[in-house]
Amino acid sequence: MDERMIAKCNTNGYREYRIPGILSVKDGFLLAFEGRVDDLNDWGDIDIIIMKLELDGTLHEILKIGESHLPADGTMRTYSNPVLVPDGEGVHLIYHRNYEQAFVVTSENGGRSWSEVREITDVYRRFPYEWNVCATGPGHGIQTGRGRLIAPVWLANGELYEDGMRRRHWPSVAGCVYSDDHGLTWQAGGVADFMKDANETSVAELEDGGLLFNYRNRNVDRHRVLAVSEDGGESLGERWTSAELRDPMCFGGMTVNGREVLFVNCDTETKRTDLAVKRSMDRGKNWEKIWEVDSVGDTRTLRR
Repeated sequence: MDERMIAKCNTNGYREYRIPGILSVKDGFLLAFEGRVDDLNDWGDIDIIIMKLELDGTLHEILKIGESHLPADGTMRTYSNPVLVPDGEGVHLIYHRNYEQAFVVTSENGGRSWSEVREITDVYRRFPYEWNVCATGPGHGIQTGRGRLIAPVWLANGELYEDGMRRRHWPSVAGCVYSDDHGLTWQAGGVADFMKDANETSVAELEDGGLLFNYRNRNVDRHRVLAVSEDGGESLGERWTSAELRDPMCFGGMTVNGREVLFVNCDTETKRTDLAVKRSMDRGKNWEKIWEVDSVGDTRTLRR
């Protein structure tokens, strides 16, 4: 298996790169990161960095959003939770500032150029939930077979820290925003309020057109919760807890390949280790592990 270093800690002025997302475009791949400068918590000085990996292997930065390398002035400048949403040959980037404002910027040519930034915080205000923290993803959004754009989001109503600026990320609920006009306008979708503190969520379109949502949560059993929407994310129908998807409160990515649903996360209940890929052939009801990506420094294929 070929490996390549994309971003390394303590380089280019960033102490750490976090929550990577990847999206395939016509002439390569777009990569989204948070670049965290001097504090590894979610409220530090953070920039959003978008890189492009060309088909010939060339890697270069194409977009940076943030203020973290300006002289410190005591104000909050956290730019976070970038989510890339495909739209034909174009792509939309949704991101947040200080967990209180949401923005979108669009590229119609695979990331070579970008539109002016538009604020879409008012969309998040339409959810039936009083929040003081808003965020997308992380990971990536999707475009359904009918053309609808879907981006998972989460909202929290947390108490203030002693500094009077940062806010806790609990209690929380998860949902999605969607667009039927190629990102010109966005709408608030259904809210998952049937578990304890849902937040970072993955979504995939099933072969039959249903949307499968896969939720990180704080339920005591430390397992992922899943739900299906049959109306494009506007509401949620069947929901269940999967005993086969253990989770240590960490994001996990999901995609589909025909009938096959693939999910990757840390396959433990307590530690962010043992990255593994699992597969479901029945709309997320049952899962089997097919690949231990990283287990105590070892990379092994169980079934491919």
